[in-house]
Amino acid sequence: MLLETERNLDLGSFVATQDSVDEYLSSVGDALPIYKETGLAPPLYSAASALGSLLRQLALPPGAIHSLQEVKTLTPVAIGSEIKASAFLEKPRRRAGLEFITVVCTVESGGAVALTSKSTVLVPSGGPTGVTSREPKGQDAKPLKSSLTVVSKEINQAQLIAYAKASGDDNPLHLDPEFAAGTQFDGIIAHGMLTLAFVSEMMAAAHGRDWLESAGLRVRFKGAAYLGDRVEAWGSLSKEQGSSRTYAVGVRNSAGGQELVSGTAGVNINQG
Repeated sequence: MLLETERNLDLGSFVATQDSVDEYLSSVGDALPIYKETGLAPPLYSAASALGSLLRQLALPPGAIHSLQEVKTLTPVAIGSEIKASAFLEKPRRRAGLEFITVVCTVESGGAVALTSKSTVLVPSGGPTGVTSREPKGQDAKPLKSSLTVVSKEINQAQLIAYAKASGDDNPLHLDPEFAAGTQFDGIIAHGMLTLAFVSEMMAAAHGRDWLESAGLRVRFKGAAYLGDRVEAWGSLSKEQGSSRTYAVGVRNSAGGQELVSGTAGVNINQG
């Protein structure tokens, strides 16, 4: 049961070893060479690690659903560095019959704040959650418009098991067929942070080190990716001001075009 008061949590310390970063990258299917070339971890590695540590401390009901996610990179995390994570848990809020909690995680590296990550989770109560289940199959999706190279992935159970191990998020909604069949989704779905990692891969492919040093994400999880689904991460430049670039980004189901993730990604371009 969720506590009714705000509280601070110490999520402990760990080292961003090459093996743990490689395990994370393998679980999300990201084979870009930029991480070894720079010696820097992908931003969502740190965010997922902190969130996994948080989930191990919180007694959230099985099937809690990730709804919103924000990530802000202040300085990159070097592979091999020690990471200290903490979190501030806001008082649970109830609105329109829904209960949700918001947690702000802070990741420190080298004595400085490297990244902040804000997550909102909907707690199941038997009613609609606002995150849609699988849409009926209909016509093929319209051609995707993206100014960045689209990242396309197929969801499979081995990947979900690997991601659960790498991130610490072992929600049965992603792993237990019997449990997942009894939810509004009627089956196993992918982790929201896993599908968001496809957006991060796309941004890293486009902006390299600049993305690892200044990545910003603000997204809503709007739909579910099921086993066997092929999904596409896309991005289109929406604002350019000085060294700052803002993209509209998303993840959609390749077959039907259902929008699964929608939001923005920001990056600062090094002019040197």
